[in-house]
Amino acid sequence: MAQETRSEFRAAKPLPYELRQHCAIYFEEKLYSQALSLLLNILSYGTATHAPAYVPAPQHLSLAATLLVHPSTTTRAKLQEEKDAASAALQLLRLTLQLVGPISSRLNVAFTFTHFESSRHGGQWKADESTTSVSGSGYDDDEVPLDLDLAKSKSVWSRAEDFWHVVGWTFNCSVLYPRRWERWQIWLEYMCLAMEMDWIQREKKVDLDKKLKPEEVLKDSLVWKFIDTVTTGYGRNRRILRAIFADGSATSVTEFREIFKNELKEPKKEDEEKKISNSRKRTEVNIDKDEYGDYLFQDEDDSDVADKSLRTRPKRARRGTRAPDSAVVDDEAAAAEEKEAKKLADEAHAKGDVAAYGGFHSLELRQRLLSLLTKVSLAMPKTFMPTHALYHLFVENIRHLPLPIFQTFASPQTLPWMTADAQSTLCETLILRMRESSAPDSKDIYLHQEKLQECYLPYSANTASAVDNAKYSILLEALVILLARNDSLRNTPILRESVMTGNQRRIEKAEAEIRRNKASRKLEDEEWSWLVESADRLLYLVEEILPPVNLSDAE
Repeated sequence: MAQETRSEFRAAKPLPYELRQHCAIYFEEKLYSQALSLLLNILSYGTATHAPAYVPAPQHLSLAATLLVHPSTTTRAKLQEEKDAASAALQLLRLTLQLVGPISSRLNVAFTFTHFESSRHGGQWKADESTTSVSGSGYDDDEVPLDLDLAKSKSVWSRAEDFWHVVGWTFNCSVLYPRRWERWQIWLEYMCLAMEMDWIQREKKVDLDKKLKPEEVLKDSLVWKFIDTVTTGYGRNRRILRAIFADGSATSVTEFREIFKNELKEPKKEDEEKKISNSRKRTEVNIDKDEYGDYLFQDEDDSDVADKSLRTRPKRARRGTRAPDSAVVDDEAAAAEEKEAKKLADEAHAKGDVAAYGGFHSLELRQRLLSLLTKVSLAMPKTFMPTHALYHLFVENIRHLPLPIFQTFASPQTLPWMTADAQSTLCETLILRMRESSAPDSKDIYLHQEKLQECYLPYSANTASAVDNAKYSILLEALVILLARNDSLRNTPILRESVMTGNQRRIEKAEAEIRRNKASRKLEDEEWSWLVESADRLLYLVEEILPPVNLSDAE
């Protein structure tokens, strides 16, 4: 059994000192593609699953994670070399995870946030004996970054306060800044995969060796490393949830600001047009027709000088005005862009559609993170927080979401990242918070048919609004689906009666409220449609799970 687990990944060997030096030189000379290509070739050498793999050092993986999202290699890349670096970095990170696994590749060392540590030393890395280590094959200097800015002060690990700062900014980008979201989405997808694989591998380790204490093993996991920040207690936990539910609002953007300096600044269009123009001039050459482009009139050096003079020549200011400072113009443009983005976000929130939270890919990543937190809470309730306390934090952030987004989190069909038990617990916790006070309580911890039809189905939300009653009905749909999937639900007369009673109760309650508040009629029209449609689906689900027995057919 142990042998089977070991063969899941290839054995890991550290890079020889000479190869590490070669890679370091390439990186420090900003020849990123060459360095990453060398690491990829070394890593993939040998096809046998039992053959050891030479694993990139933690510094290499740390830098690769920065190259994946840094503006200089993505949205503001000037050279093809820089653009290729981001793709090669992702390939290296994925291949390392696939071949060697998260533990042997030492991702918990590579992915270490140093923002506060570097701040204490004035932005400089503290030198120690390991910086001058020249030992051949060990991991003596793995925590010393490579000698370039992208591995030190400009790295994602230095710029961000912690992992949740990056999470919050990523989800803000999903709503406000699509170009940056494209890059951060890839980064966060990889990090979620790495955390999930790391957690599973450590759980298997505990299952194989019963002598190990689960909490001690799981404390070394990547996800716990990110949770265990300087702040502790409910302040830390609430901030984690705020990061996961960051929505591009002014409050959210203030708390989770951009990671890199001038990250949202776009490349100047003038420079791009000039490059295209120069490229076209160089290509308009036809020797047979005596067309030599601009080569006939100037050589390479003259062209560079001419281009330089064009770039540095000051623009003539209008009479009576002073030429604007370029930095001021850039700041004004950035401010205008941010204002427009926030306007679009506000419109999305007003509509309440999925775009208000960045679309389905954004919601998927949010649920993956919630699922990871649930696993940590179940395994480490004393070290982290009890599951019931965690779910109350979930409810605080999910309960008041717009209907389409609320349904996405509640429905087990839309985003299947949570286990059936976790999804059921989430829906029950929401129901108990939203249910009318006259509904009875059950002594049973686990959900079953009797509990559903006696305590939940026949009742309405604790308010008369159509939106709250629609949400309550959506939660009931989710519970019916979850019980049916587990083959724990039967179509009985009592069940159908409970569904019809609850549907009528919720609809009448919301209808009466709408009649009393005619001014809000238009605002509640859409929510009313959600409520009616959910009631129809709920009845359809119950009747289709197990059709009632027809006595005439039985005869």
